[in-house]
Amino acid sequence: MIVYFSATGNTRAVAEELSEITGAPIVEIIPEEIYTETDLDYRDTDSRAYRESHDDSARPAIKPLDADIIGYGTIFLGFPIWFGDMPKVLYSFLDEYDLSGKDIAPFCTSGGSGITTAVRNIAEMEGDADVLDGLRVSAGNPRSALVSWLTAIGSGEH
Repeated sequence: MIVYFSATGNTRAVAEELSEITGAPIVEIIPEEIYTETDLDYRDTDSRAYRESHDDSARPAIKPLDADIIGYGTIFLGFPIWFGDMPKVLYSFLDEYDLSGKDIAPFCTSGGSGITTAVRNIAEMEGDADVLDGLRVSAGNPRSALVSWLTAIGSGEH
C-alpha cells in the first residue's frame, strides 16, 4: 500500500505514478488543518511549517486513514522534505499507526535536501519494522527513478 502526504501536489504525483507501476492501492495522510500557502512559506520563521519543523514535540492532528493498512506487508511511505526531514504530519502518522513487522519503503520529493535524516527517524520510530532504502525523486518525471528504486529494494516486477 502507498501512504503519502502532499501539501502542494508534488508528492501526490509521485505516489500516483508509483501506484500505476506497482498496482498498489494508495491512501493520503490528511492533516486536520490543511496547510495554506502562507503556512508553507519557508522563509518566514513564523510560518506553520517552520514552527512545526523546529519543534521536536510537534504532532499536527491528522484525519483517520481512509483505508485499512493492517493487511499490507509493505508500506510505501511518501512525503516532501521540510527543513531536512519529513514533515511533522508524518511523525503524527507514525505515532498513531503501528507498522511493526512491515517493510517500510520511504520516498520523498525535495528541491535539494536528501532523505537520509527522514529514513533514520522512521527507523527510530518504527523499530520493529524493516525500513528499506529511501528514494528522493523529482515530481516532474519520476517513472525511471521509481522503477530503478523498486528493483534495488527488491519490490517485485515492474
